[in-house]
Amino acid sequence: MKMWITRQVSIMKTYVFYFLVSAAVGLQLLSAPDFPKCRRGDPKINECLKPAIEGALKIMEKGMPEFKLESIQPITVPSLTIGEGKGAVQVVQQYENCKIFNIPSGKIIDVDSLITENEFRLNTTIHLKEVYLSSQYKLNGRILLLPIVGDGDCTIKLKNAKVPVELIGSPIEKKGLKYMEITDLNVHLNAEKVEFDFKNLFNGDPRLGPEMNKILNENWKEIFDDVKYAYDEALGAIFKTIANLIFKRVPFADLLLP
Repeated sequence: MKMWITRQVSIMKTYVFYFLVSAAVGLQLLSAPDFPKCRRGDPKINECLKPAIEGALKIMEKGMPEFKLESIQPITVPSLTIGEGKGAVQVVQQYENCKIFNIPSGKIIDVDSLITENEFRLNTTIHLKEVYLSSQYKLNGRILLLPIVGDGDCTIKLKNAKVPVELIGSPIEKKGLKYMEITDLNVHLNAEKVEFDFKNLFNGDPRLGPEMNKILNENWKEIFDDVKYAYDEALGAIFKTIANLIFKRVPFADLLLP
């Protein structure tokens, strides 16, 4: 499968996993007095990071003008293209003006970290009761061997999603200061149910459009699983870029207390 992402990703909006990067390990950068300050040498650092991430979500829901970061409700991705799957999905999915909603409501299930002067690993799982993407779409191909064509507005909802996220970093030095560069950021979307709603399928045909949406929703797992890893790769690439905007700018000693 081929996956393309428009390079001109909006820095002001596309930082959905900034809450897992800067917010989780850069709490002292935030001015809120009730934020816990996590120390990388603390044997209970994972217990500290878990509420810290959730607290950061609430802070960033309101926006952080001091960091020139707008609210993460919603997050906007200007353009996203997902290629064909290997089974049910034989269509290129093109999305424009994508908006992702409800990230700030996420609850952290667990955190597992290994953070030293020379190593950075953070694994966490976030539970999202309902997260959805609203976008303009273009489709022209086949799904479940059935033809599908259309362009217009769409909504894709993930319900009871458990999303494991892995961040791996390595130290770099600039002007005598140590920074942490995120070399890998892996995202895995898992949902209890996915719901599709594509408007204006088949040029707005009042019978074929609703029938196709019904088929998509009845077979959501087969359809979503066939292209899920492309969404994982797309989101991971975006979030890695955003993560490094923070990690490469703020010295490691300022991200986590010694």
